[in-house]
Amino acid sequence: MKKKNIGSLIGSVMVIMIASRLLALLSSQIYMSVFGTDSIYINIYSYAINIPNIIFTCIGTALSTVVIPIYVGHRAVGEGQKAKLFADNIITVSTVLTLLLVIAGMCIAPLLVSFTGFASDDASRSFAVKSLMIVMPVMFFYAWNYIFQGMLQSEGKFWLPAFVSVPSSLIVIAYVLFLSDRFGVTGLLFATVAGLALQALILVPPLYRAGYRYRVRFRLTDPDIIKAGKMTVPVLLGVGAYQLNMLFNSTMIARYDAGMVTILTFVQNITIQLVLAFVYSITAVVYPKLSESAAKGDMNEYKQTLGGILKTVSALLVPISAGFIAVREPLLDFLVAWGKVTGEAVAKAEVFLSLYAVGIIGIGLKEILDRALYSVNNTKISAVNGFVIMIVNVVLSLSLMPVMGAYGIPLAYSLASISGLCNLMWQLRRKVGSFAPGMGAELVKSIVCSCVMMGAVWCVNVMLNGVISGSGIGVRIIKLAVPALVGVVVYAATGAIAGIGMVRTYAGKIFSRFSK
Repeated sequence: MKKKNIGSLIGSVMVIMIASRLLALLSSQIYMSVFGTDSIYINIYSYAINIPNIIFTCIGTALSTVVIPIYVGHRAVGEGQKAKLFADNIITVSTVLTLLLVIAGMCIAPLLVSFTGFASDDASRSFAVKSLMIVMPVMFFYAWNYIFQGMLQSEGKFWLPAFVSVPSSLIVIAYVLFLSDRFGVTGLLFATVAGLALQALILVPPLYRAGYRYRVRFRLTDPDIIKAGKMTVPVLLGVGAYQLNMLFNSTMIARYDAGMVTILTFVQNITIQLVLAFVYSITAVVYPKLSESAAKGDMNEYKQTLGGILKTVSALLVPISAGFIAVREPLLDFLVAWGKVTGEAVAKAEVFLSLYAVGIIGIGLKEILDRALYSVNNTKISAVNGFVIMIVNVVLSLSLMPVMGAYGIPLAYSLASISGLCNLMWQLRRKVGSFAPGMGAELVKSIVCSCVMMGAVWCVNVMLNGVISGSGIGVRIIKLAVPALVGVVVYAATGAIAGIGMVRTYAGKIFSRFSK
């Protein structure tokens, strides 16, 4: 695949994936405006839908990670039938294992609730246990979703996997607008489960068109399954540690202040999930490319691809982090402050957003480096790193919460993510040698330019607050759009002057287009 084609493909997948995540944010904003954020039941809903996601994401990520190199490997050497047999086997084995996981999840639901503030009275406890039991079966659809996405990406089909969350968001939005008055939060749980199920089911038709026909096959002794198992265990441990972090954070916030679960979840979706959507749109295309280069033994191409992606992504994540902090007030005023959401909840969200934004570069680049290691068949380093991040997160959270309260949770998570990034950079350098020369200098330039951008945005915010008042939709859009646009222009201009490679390249393209 040519470099130009890779860039174009990443761009198109990125647009679809980020648009999908924005729609998911809109669905969250709509149900928050209708149900509020202070209700114990909506906070139970937020906690419940996170638990199966947290539990299964580690398994799902491991599945998609091992499916791609094995599936691609067979197809690359003309063994299409072996690839299909492997797909049959991994789907069946995963379904059986997921069944056991769903049963276990339902059994431990009362125990999970006992660690939260939802166990304070019988009504809340009963609803929380019931909610967890309702949502646990979505793990079946998570399993199929991850496998189907890996297969489609291996076939060079990236757009629909990036689109999968759109129908889910639309179902939630439709439910809230038309049926929430009648069925309340319980109905919202069932609507969410239906939407998550659809994420996997809409991937079946494109697989069928690609020629795949599922046949029941369950052979744990199959060489590909054994290979997948050996690769999966370290990935599972690494990603599992990351998900335990999220479980710890969700449980701590539910225990410390049960009324803040929905706000914390929403802010996580803005920062972590949007950034990951951006990064996953890159890794979806680059991971097969890195795997191919490593399989051919072409480490020069491998390092060139990896180094270029890291420099480009870091030059974008640093200003994104600074931008979230700079426009946090108008952004959350526009996204959250509607309906029954209180001003106090918005103020808490602003602090959460700023603290999560600190760790954006650690969260984003870690995902790319993990895939870089997986592509050279090294999953142990990422596994160990996952536990390093978990330990740092838990220690910092327990240390900061007595001082900062619930705000210590996002700050600890951000600092732990940065520490994990530093460890991965060092470990990968030991594994493959120098892979991103000049990245440190570009990173310093990005930080300096981002600080200048934040200063410019702050000045614009002050000016707008002085001349524009009101809370209408038009006023909110202006207060958000103008500072954001100024921030983009200032970063682009200072980045081009400072010589940030990605910024100078795209600024030159834009200038040449408008100068014609």
